[in-house]
Amino acid sequence: MANPPPARRRPTSTSGGPPGGGTGQQRPVRKAGTTAPAVRSEPMPFSGPKLVVTAGPKAGEEFNLEDAEYVVGRATDNPICIQDSSVSRKHIMLRRVGNGWTVSDLGSGNGTLVNGEPITDETVMANGDVITMGDSEVTFTDVANSTMMVAITPGPSRPRPSGGVPQRPGRGAERVRPGRAMAKPVDPAAQKKKKMVVLASAAVVLMLASGLIVLQMRKKAQMEVQMAQRMVEIKEHERLAGIFQDAKNHIRLGKWTDAKAKLEELKAADPEYGGLKDYLERVEKEIPNQEHVAAAETALAQKQLGQAKAELDKVTQDTTMFEQLGKLRRQLQDVADARTKEARVLLDNKSLDQAKAITDDVLAAFPEGRDAKLINDEAVRNIKIRDTPVAPPPPPPTAPPWEQAVARFVDADVSGAVALVNNCLTKSPKCKDLLKDITEFNNLYKRMEDLDAKGLARLLALDKDITGARGPSKMARNAGTRAANIFYKSASAAKASGQWARAVEYARRTLQADPSHAGASNILNELRTKAKEVYLQAYALRSSNPEDAIPKFKDVIAMTPSDDEWHEKALKRLDELSK
Repeated sequence: MANPPPARRRPTSTSGGPPGGGTGQQRPVRKAGTTAPAVRSEPMPFSGPKLVVTAGPKAGEEFNLEDAEYVVGRATDNPICIQDSSVSRKHIMLRRVGNGWTVSDLGSGNGTLVNGEPITDETVMANGDVITMGDSEVTFTDVANSTMMVAITPGPSRPRPSGGVPQRPGRGAERVRPGRAMAKPVDPAAQKKKKMVVLASAAVVLMLASGLIVLQMRKKAQMEVQMAQRMVEIKEHERLAGIFQDAKNHIRLGKWTDAKAKLEELKAADPEYGGLKDYLERVEKEIPNQEHVAAAETALAQKQLGQAKAELDKVTQDTTMFEQLGKLRRQLQDVADARTKEARVLLDNKSLDQAKAITDDVLAAFPEGRDAKLINDEAVRNIKIRDTPVAPPPPPPTAPPWEQAVARFVDADVSGAVALVNNCLTKSPKCKDLLKDITEFNNLYKRMEDLDAKGLARLLALDKDITGARGPSKMARNAGTRAANIFYKSASAAKASGQWARAVEYARRTLQADPSHAGASNILNELRTKAKEVYLQAYALRSSNPEDAIPKFKDVIAMTPSDDEWHEKALKRLDELSK
């Protein structure tokens, strides 16, 4: 019987090497009972959403977004801090909404741009969006939600059969020939039990699958409810932010009452809204200020200076309406100057009550106004003189014999007056004196055009002696006008040369000749003002140089009427120096 062929040896090299143990690279033979070593994998980088700073002082930094909400700004207590002076302390807020993210502006100073467009409401973010905050830019990346990525995890190595090299059926293995092995009998009870186990396992699997489906449905419904609630919160946040922005717009326009209404609406919805308290305090302080400013404008329009000044003084020092306040104060000064000039014209025209009323109002706004005070004092003095009653002289018990002659003279009937006086020469010595005065007056009056100031003064004196209480005659009025012009020239010249007493004397003569002469009244008013200045000069010299002070005090006395304040003071000082 021929010998069987020798068994072939299993190759020990990898594919590609020479069969039968050539010179190819040898692969070590794994011992029986061992498993394949685990494949070592590198740590995967963070693939969730994040912010990458692409411009600004923090360029190059990255911030992973792992929580549900982030505040970004310059403040160091923010979850994400960007130290940039152009970024507000609380600039933007990032929120996770479902599987995505949104961004909203928190009322920043420079505003927020997304891809170059300004945002006012909460905005949904997409992968690659660029957010601009002042000089800084950040890029939002969320690769997981933009491209599906599947991580492949190496599974367990398949076990190798034990015993090293697998055995081929043949030599060394017992062959079972068909038809020679005994068939194992089937146990019906075991078979039924096995079937029950399979059915029970299937039922358990079905129950677990059903429970898992129900759990997933509940989780999905819960997520939908949370998403709906989140959207309601977002809409409410947008509504409140819109109310707040409307209030700030009203503040910029100076509409403080409208701003307060908006802030009260915001307070009713969210009492703890950020920045609400500070804005409310500011608005509640500025509303009264605005009311005072409006009242001052109305008073100025009506030329009520004292009321306008009182309203402006009620405005608080920390108001933001300082420009409008300064403009009103300048306008108040301009109106006061114009009203003072108006009062001077009224005083010169003898409208004393109106001049006093105007200067009273000016002094209520500016108590130190020098010009207004002088006009007011003079108006008060003249009103006092005007309103002081003068008792008329008692009528004579019987008309004197020369009375008819004086009446004829007042009516410019000199011939009739002389005739009547001649009839009473034997009745009273007065008639003789009256005839002498009428004769001298008639001679002077005939050459009135050639009379100088002295002659005119004599003419007026004679007329006064003749008419007495009846007042000047018609002839004296013509002479008075001519004399007034001459006296006024002398008064003006004396005033220009600083001869105060002489100027006062001639101004008074002018008014005696013509009581309505405005120029003489102005000179007397100016000299009353000058009297105060001269008095102060004399008062300063009274101790060091009394010889120079005495003439000045005398000038003050000559420049002012006896009821004047400076007249009385000068008399007192002059009396002190004379002792």
